[in-house]
Amino acid sequence: MRASPGRALACALLLTLPGCGSDDAPSPGDGPPTDSEAASPQARRAFERSVVFVSTGSPRIVVPWLLESSTRPGGVDRIHRGFLLRDGEWEPFYRSAWTTGPQREPWRVVPEGPFRILVGDGGRLDRVVFDGGGRQLQLTLDEPIAEWTGSQGGSFSLLEGDLTLGERQVPGWILDASQGVRLEEGTLGDWLFLTAGDDLAVVVEAPVDAGGAVRYQGWAHRDGDEARWPLVEIAWEETQAYEPARRDIPSVLVLSTPDGSLTGRLSVRSLQLETREGPGPVLPVDGLLEVEGRLELDGAGVDVRGLLRHRGGQVPGE
Repeated sequence: MRASPGRALACALLLTLPGCGSDDAPSPGDGPPTDSEAASPQARRAFERSVVFVSTGSPRIVVPWLLESSTRPGGVDRIHRGFLLRDGEWEPFYRSAWTTGPQREPWRVVPEGPFRILVGDGGRLDRVVFDGGGRQLQLTLDEPIAEWTGSQGGSFSLLEGDLTLGERQVPGWILDASQGVRLEEGTLGDWLFLTAGDDLAVVVEAPVDAGGAVRYQGWAHRDGDEARWPLVEIAWEETQAYEPARRDIPSVLVLSTPDGSLTGRLSVRSLQLETREGPGPVLPVDGLLEVEGRLELDGAGVDVRGLLRHRGGQVPGE
């Protein structure tokens, strides 16, 4: 893994950004909604762009950006959140929620306040910049080294890059994930991002269909080689009570594939959870869980760490 020094930026600060690597961000089905569709309750959609930095060395630093938008009659609701995880301690340093009018491309990322983006040739995300509230942070992304497409049209790009935090520059992996769904067809699901130093990165996605069924699939990049698993089984081996939502959340997860090429066991080390509104009494949750454990890839063991994007409270196998 490298830190690409002094890379020239032929880019401009934009007010909107296309989705992951394309002018057409992930919009499930037959393409982006028209203005009339965006205003129709029958065409409500949800989108999320997640940009996650994970350091490859010590100290352990993770910076997830969660950039959400959802259409509703008459407008688009947006929520941006930024978190810093350092040696097991979470700092939610940025949150902004606002509403815009109906838009043909509601998935486009809209910079706001202290949050800015810069793009390079072809509209590729090049930098994420934050300067506000006493926090200065910049994420610089290299060219993608792997790109995968999810079962519902989401895109997952794996990159190398650098985090500049104050005066410190830290190299690491970056996951740039874009997801979108028509809400009558399902909901945005969980994803899992695991790394092992600068040698291995694993991504698992879990879209949820309208019936609540979850089907996991995954990919890996290791020393220039890639692997894909059409089906990954994940079970909650142990759970813990999360009282604000009156539900259980995972504390130990077990992974496996039907052919045995991937197995693993992950423990939750820290978490950043929010309780969302719901009909109750059991409420939805939305957050990030730091995980750590060991995977067996084709019989070879490797220690991994990473993040589980967990929402809703859908239990595998329910």
